Amino acid sequence: MGRPQSPLERDGSPRREFAFWLRDLRARSALTYEQIARASNYAISTMQEAAAGHHLPTLSVTRAFVRACGGDEAMWEDYWHQIRRIIDPDTPPRLSCSAEPPWARSARRSGGQAEGDIGEGWYLESLIASLRLDREPIETTEVRAIAVTADEITEIATSMSLPRHPEDTSDGHGLEAELLYGGTLEQREQPFQSYFRNIITLPRPLHAGDRHEYALRLSIPPGQPMAPHYVHVPLQRSEYFDLRVQFDPQHLPHLVWKLDGVSTTVLYERSPASEIINLDPSGEVHLTFKGLRQGLSYGVSWMP
Repeated sequence: MGRPQSPLERDGSPRREFAFWLRDLRARSALTYEQIARASNYAISTMQEAAAGHHLPTLSVTRAFVRACGGDEAMWEDYWHQIRRIIDPDTPPRLSCSAEPPWARSARRSGGQAEGDIGEGWYLESLIASLRLDREPIETTEVRAIAVTADEITEIATSMSLPRHPEDTSDGHGLEAELLYGGTLEQREQPFQSYFRNIITLPRPLHAGDRHEYALRLSIPPGQPMAPHYVHVPLQRSEYFDLRVQFDPQHLPHLVWKLDGVSTTVLYERSPASEIINLDPSGEVHLTFKGLRQGLSYGVSWMP
């Protein structure tokens, strides 16, 4: 049996970020370190140390860890080399590097208002979203249910990406967030122009096996146009996504199509990438998705 693993404090350092995402991968796989060690033919202590954040594990250990958890080995190898370059003392100081993994960067740029919960100790059991394009300001209500896999979870982080509309040249770019229930919205951040992050303090500490639900109302400032798509890009395990979009009956889109596990690059092709959707008589579309894959886009796109 391996020793209990200490909590990981994210301080933005490359080694800690790499360890955080390894832990996230393990949590989504629902495997114990003992099971990972058995599948990878490494010692339990080696697998735990890989995700401890003290140093960067070797590439062979990383590959074995990722393979055992069913992760994308090629993407993780790219991430390993990215971190290795950052921590290399011979790397020029002027070289701009980020400890953010490729899948998180692509998701952040993806253009969905619904992006995901970020953290360890829980996963997204369901997201039920309702987007109202028939009112001003444009508004979304999101009801999220999380399943807890660790003890003493006291807060969660949720993030949204809201890209500019191609024709929007204004200086400001915003997204208002209001927590309707399920905790207290303690912190609102906008680290990048189109990226928004909220910290929610929970009503009570949650423990493994608990389920918790909270709801957010997100609104775009009046007059700010919205890019013509809405997607959920899970950054960790996400089991169910239910989406309703109400278009303005006076300004119905020419085409609407479903995005079901597509690359984020597809969002900007501005042509039907998959199944064309017929609106109901009221101008509404309703879609559901199950078993979502990390880093891919699920939702709807339209041509005004």
